[in-house]
Amino acid sequence: MMRIQKILFPNQQAFCVFPEKPIDLPQAISELQLENGRPVLVLIGGEIDKQQAAMTRRAIQTIARVVQALNAVIICGGTDMGVMDEIGQIRWQNLYTFPLIGVAPEDLVTWPGGPQSAKFLWWGKQRWQLESHYSHFILVPGSQFGDESPWIVDAATILSEGHRSVTILINGGEVSRKDIELSLKHNRQVIALSHTGRLADELSRQPSRNPLISVVPANNEQRITEVIQTALLVNKDILSSR
Repeated sequence: MMRIQKILFPNQQAFCVFPEKPIDLPQAISELQLENGRPVLVLIGGEIDKQQAAMTRRAIQTIARVVQALNAVIICGGTDMGVMDEIGQIRWQNLYTFPLIGVAPEDLVTWPGGPQSAKFLWWGKQRWQLESHYSHFILVPGSQFGDESPWIVDAATILSEGHRSVTILINGGEVSRKDIELSLKHNRQVIALSHTGRLADELSRQPSRNPLISVVPANNEQRITEVIQTALLVNKDILSSR
């Protein structure tokens, strides 16, 4: 029997499931009452570079606006830091209704009324708080960040059945590098927003990249809108019939 929980945040409630094995993921998504067959955007990245913070936040606002218009879904890491926190805040402030799904290792996070474990974690004894404006959470087995990466990729595949999906990188470190490798393994297009720091800027400087990786400047809101629409709008069934 899969564990299912309703998390009561100060301003809203979110549904949460705890699959134990990858084979449980389709059932977990069903338990969250999320219908398959919608475009999916996987948003990856950690910190927000202080020097580029205003531009990065505007880029995330653009992403959220396009996803809302396309009736799509966003899958992200779900904790209250960096890019993951910002997308939750923007969804709430703009009263957007698109599903925002946080996927994270259960042993590393907490929530109102959740575990306050003193189990030693590699950075100390403090768990990360879940961001309080997500609509759904999938908390998976794992002892370090990055263990959730295969679950994120598979969740995007299941939810986008018959439609298209795309991964967008903002800033990012080693966990994001793993996310990208898995996205490419699943033939999922990756868009790196340059001028946001770290991995995204590293990819923008590479003379030769995987053809599935494209780079868009974070300050070009029109281009961000265009690439997301192009990546997500065409139905796979239409493509396969051509």
